[in-house]
Amino acid sequence: MTSRIIFHLDMDAFFASVEIAERPELKGKAVIVGGKPDSRGVVSTCSYEARVFGVSSAMSLFQAKKLCPHAIFIECNFSSYRKYSSQIFNLLKSYTHLVEVVSIDEAYIDVTSIASKYGGAKKFAEIIQKKIREETSLNCSIGIAANKLVAKIASSLAKPNGIYDVPEGFEADILAPLPIQCIPGIGPKTGERLNEDGYKIIRDLKMLSLDYLIQHYGLRGYQFYKESRGEDLRPLNWEERAPKSIGAETTFEKDLKDETALTAHLYELTKKTASRLNQHKMRAKGISLKFKFSDFRIITRSHTFYADTHNFETIYEGVLLLFKKNYSPLSSLRLIGVSLDKLNDSWWQPTFWD
Repeated sequence: MTSRIIFHLDMDAFFASVEIAERPELKGKAVIVGGKPDSRGVVSTCSYEARVFGVSSAMSLFQAKKLCPHAIFIECNFSSYRKYSSQIFNLLKSYTHLVEVVSIDEAYIDVTSIASKYGGAKKFAEIIQKKIREETSLNCSIGIAANKLVAKIASSLAKPNGIYDVPEGFEADILAPLPIQCIPGIGPKTGERLNEDGYKIIRDLKMLSLDYLIQHYGLRGYQFYKESRGEDLRPLNWEERAPKSIGAETTFEKDLKDETALTAHLYELTKKTASRLNQHKMRAKGISLKFKFSDFRIITRSHTFYADTHNFETIYEGVLLLFKKNYSPLSSLRLIGVSLDKLNDSWWQPTFWD
C-alpha cells in the first residue's frame, strides 16, 4: 500500500504580507494589522519585524503599541486578503483537486499520486513555494508528512518560509522533544493543566498508558495517546468540483521579447490548456492571455468566441489574435499564460457552429 504524502501549507504572516505586497515601501518595517493603536481591537497578525519585539496575534493593540511604538498600524482589508487567498488556492488546485482549505491562509494537499512527477515531495514543495512567491510576492511554510496532524506541526517548525519533511516512521521521534502546546487543539488552558500535572513535552505524554490517559483526561486522553505517537487517520475533506477556469502559464528563466519564441511558447501552453479542457470533458467560450513584463507589471486581455468550443485550432487562433493585438515587440516578458473560462459541460454535444 502506498504511503500518503500530505502537505500542510501555511502562509507566513498572511495579512501583514499582503499589505506589504500591496505597498512595497513597507518591506522590512514592523507592520501590525488589526486597527489603530488607540482602538480597543486586537492584533490580527504582524510582520516578523514586529514579532521580535514580542508582538503576537490576539494581543491588544494598546499592548502592541507599548512593545513596538515605531510600528505601522493598519486596518484589516479582507477583500484584498480574500483575493490573494483565492489566487493561492486556485494555484494549488491547478496541480490537484485534493486540496482541503482550512482557513483563508492554510490548506492541506494530498500529493501522494503526483509528488514523483515533480522530483519527490520536497522538490514539489519547493516548486509550490516558488510559484506562490512569483505570483503573489508572498512566502509560505510547508510541512510534509504521512498525515494531517504531523504535517501541520511540521509546517509550524518550518516557519518562516521553510519546508520541514517528516519521514514516515519517524513521527514520534521528531515530536518527542517538542512542547505539548505544539499539538493542534491543546490550547492555553489544557496546556496549563498538563504542565501542572508534570507533562511539559510530547515525550511525557507518550510514556503514559492509554488506560491512564483516559482515566485522567477522558476521551481527550485517547487523542493524547494517538497524537503523542504522531498517529492520525483523518482523511482530507475536499470536494471535487467542475473548474471555473482552466489554464497554463510559464515563467521564463530570462526576460523574453522574441516574437517567434513567444509564439512557440503560446502554442505549447494552448496545447496543454486545450488538453486539460478535454480531460474535464468541457467546452469554453472565453479565453484570456496574461502578460507579466520585465518591470513586474501584469495585464490580462480576453476574447469571447461565437460559441462554446473545445477545438484546439479555434482556441489557438484566439490566442494568436490576443497576442498580436496586445503585444509590442519592444516589451520584454517575464511570464505568459493562457486560460479558458465561461466553461460548461456540453463537451459531448455538438453545437450549431460545429
